[in-house]
Amino acid sequence: MSRGRTPPVKDTYSTHDVAKICCVTPTTVIRWIEDGLIPAFKTVGGHRRVRREDLEKVCRERNIPFNVPTGSEVGRILVVDDEPVVLELVRDVVKELSHKFEVEVAKDAFDAGRLVVSFRPQLIFLDLMMPGVDGFEVCTRLKKDSATTNTEVIAITGYYTDANMERIINAGAVACLKKPLDVLEVRGRVIDAFKLKDEDVDQASKQKGATKVLVVTQNADFRTRLRDELSNAKPAVEFLTAQTGADATLVAQNKPPQHVIVSLSVPDLESSDVIAKLSQGDNKPQIIAVHDAPTDEIRSAAREAGARMCLPTAMVSGTIRELLGV
Repeated sequence: MSRGRTPPVKDTYSTHDVAKICCVTPTTVIRWIEDGLIPAFKTVGGHRRVRREDLEKVCRERNIPFNVPTGSEVGRILVVDDEPVVLELVRDVVKELSHKFEVEVAKDAFDAGRLVVSFRPQLIFLDLMMPGVDGFEVCTRLKKDSATTNTEVIAITGYYTDANMERIINAGAVACLKKPLDVLEVRGRVIDAFKLKDEDVDQASKQKGATKVLVVTQNADFRTRLRDELSNAKPAVEFLTAQTGADATLVAQNKPPQHVIVSLSVPDLESSDVIAKLSQGDNKPQIIAVHDAPTDEIRSAAREAGARMCLPTAMVSGTIRELLGV
């Protein structure tokens, strides 16, 4: 995003434009309009529009820098957490929705404070309890600062209780998510916050035409669960299986899959180089790596090999149809 630049001559802005200019989410802009904080009108098609002079006046009164959006990004999201698994998961989910999202991560209070000022996120995923960081206090400070009072905050915590949820909501967060994070819940929160429309979501994320799913695992229970879940998909999904990397390569050659779920515990995974081979093939399937307890190193290695994301095995079971869009 260009900062401090003279705005181009433009008479009106959409709610998404206003959100980018003011560094808030479209949801916040709509709330401002409904509360009468920003004058707006509706087009013949029912879309809200804000006149440039009205927006400039509001920005001056509220000391909001008037930063013109380039139009290249959907939004800016900051993830504050000291767990690499959480940082990677949220970043994967957001980027899977749209490559146009800008995502920054902070593992400590120093980076979080620096990025809030320099990156000016519209949405912050905030861990409530990190070493040296009190998420409740951080949220309270954000809401008291005129520069960030309208920045949307979604809390995340491994210590989820009704008391903690009530406390952080009272501090200004819009929601509190429990760890381990639910991929679909994170995805849904981002879609709601930015009012994403169908055309905003990358085709890879919403692909509906997948017919072949290859599952590479030696875990019979995991394989059976996925088979049962995918059996209800419409249109029908052809379920392919392999127990070794070498077999997976052969299966993919005969019946190129659109999606691959590969367990990183498969014995010959590295020697067969199956993830890299599948990701570089002509068909280029969407590959999701799974591991019982993925570390930051494991996730990075899987992504470097060509996997779209690396998720805990338990997280995939029960959400496979939504993850694949089938």
